[in-house]
Amino acid sequence: GQVLEIIAGTGRVLQANVAPVRSVLGEVDSVVVVFHDLTDIRRTERMRRDFIANVSHEFKTPLTSIRGYAETLLSGAKDDPKIAPDFLRTIERNAEHLEALVSDLLTLARLEAEVPATREQVDVKSVIDEQISSRTSAITERDIRVTVACLSIEVQADRSRLSTALSNLIDNAIHYNKAGGEIRISAEMQNGTLNVSVADTGYGIPSEELPRIFERFYRVDKARARESGGTGLGLSIVKHAIESQGGAISVTSRIGAGSTFTIRLPV
Repeated sequence: GQVLEIIAGTGRVLQANVAPVRSVLGEVDSVVVVFHDLTDIRRTERMRRDFIANVSHEFKTPLTSIRGYAETLLSGAKDDPKIAPDFLRTIERNAEHLEALVSDLLTLARLEAEVPATREQVDVKSVIDEQISSRTSAITERDIRVTVACLSIEVQADRSRLSTALSNLIDNAIHYNKAGGEIRISAEMQNGTLNVSVADTGYGIPSEELPRIFERFYRVDKARARESGGTGLGLSIVKHAIESQGGAISVTSRIGAGSTFTIRLPV
């Protein structure tokens, strides 16, 4: 028999196993064709290849920078007080980026492993306050005003995953905001669903980019993302952290006016 792969007009990939059926005289009088749909398998393989290529690129960029500056320092620049400190700070910054990238990759791997979410009593206001408190320095440095509208809400949820999602959303709201801007965080219960929104007054996201922003390593503004130290995995982590609890994440945005990310979590 023969095995053929066919790309159908719909874009689906089919594997056809063809075998002849012979008569009692040994002549081929018909054939049996068995089709296997390989579309999902090929899509997964393509996603894996793209992921490996992206990870390789994300590691190579800072490593190339670290090696270049290290070689320059070893060639004599280490004795020049005018440039050595700047070179060392650049090496440190790239090393910190690699550390953040590894941390985010491990977080994403744990979430994609489909480990069931835990259920515990969570004080939503305390989770929000913790995330803001740990970013006081960055908020002050950029002169950003943060307002929180959240009464005392306790829900049954996975505290760690909710914290992870809010951590990344608040980080984005800080890094992609304008100096002197505002971040508005609100939380409320509505028909058995916890709704948490994080809104900023930043640069906004073009409407044509919105469908892809939760993809791994997808960046709307690559230059600003690298400048802020972003790994390109934050929103993908948010999506997995919320969807693994049966929730959903959505976004609305307007260029020049900012973005609003909304978590909807059934509790």
